[in-house]
Amino acid sequence: MNEENFHIPVLSNKAVEYLINENIENHILVDGTLGGGGYTKLIFGHSSFRGKVISIDKDEYALSHAMQILNEFADRIIFVNGNFADIKEIISAAGFDYISGIVLDLGLSSFQLNEEDGFSFMKDTPLDMRAFKKDELTASEILNSYSKDELTELFGNYGEIGNAGRLSDAIYKNRKVKKIATTFDLVNIVTHEYSLGNKNKIDFLAKIFQSLRIEVNSELKNLEKALADSTDLLIPGGRIVTVSYHSLEDRIIKNFFREKKKTSEKTDDPFFDKDIDPVLRILTKKPEAPSREEIRKNSRSRSAKLRAAEKI
Repeated sequence: MNEENFHIPVLSNKAVEYLINENIENHILVDGTLGGGGYTKLIFGHSSFRGKVISIDKDEYALSHAMQILNEFADRIIFVNGNFADIKEIISAAGFDYISGIVLDLGLSSFQLNEEDGFSFMKDTPLDMRAFKKDELTASEILNSYSKDELTELFGNYGEIGNAGRLSDAIYKNRKVKKIATTFDLVNIVTHEYSLGNKNKIDFLAKIFQSLRIEVNSELKNLEKALADSTDLLIPGGRIVTVSYHSLEDRIIKNFFREKKKTSEKTDDPFFDKDIDPVLRILTKKPEAPSREEIRKNSRSRSAKLRAAEKI
């Protein structure tokens, strides 16, 4: 297993520059999406970093790999097989009351796409899609048990698929005949229902698989919870850095940062706004985008957006 099996960090140098506030002397940083260990390694290479890193990943394979890569820093890293949405419990279990920064890179790893069941529509595997194997819900269970209305809402909201009801109808009809158990079972339903050119077919399947992956792993709900709980844990000057890869994630992050920088809020009186203390200061007026070189090395990075904010 090598580095290429995992997500190639995009904007990683910029992310770490934003993450480490040089005015803080002793850091407790969180790498919420450890993957191949790229961010944690860069943190230890930063000239201003003193302290510990709590490195979290849902995937036991990624965790095992990263522990080997980061062995020289092992005495200053707390490795956790868990979900970054449980950040408060993780920090408490590690014996800390606060953090000085957290980085979340929300990209899929190449290992997940190429090796784990259900993530890729390019090969036939069981429709699992669980990043955290301790979770119970699988993509197959969703496709075979959700109502037509629930499937339509899922594909419409998480895949932004137009006329999602047509897709739900096709799934509903097919599952009456045969359980939808593998990735190719789903691909065949789409192929028979729609007349699509190769590129449009790939784009459409990507949206469908994205929808299922988000639902299986509660990705958007977990992101919302992690943002809120991390903000509570941050000391003044502590920072949140995120790298997102699709509009649904980016919208959540942008709106959260915007809400937390507010200096006033509406009241029942239409002529009066109440003054409030802002919680965050936004460090990225516009999201940072990957360089041409990063996109050349990893084409999936072209949609990446980096946002950063600091606790006031």
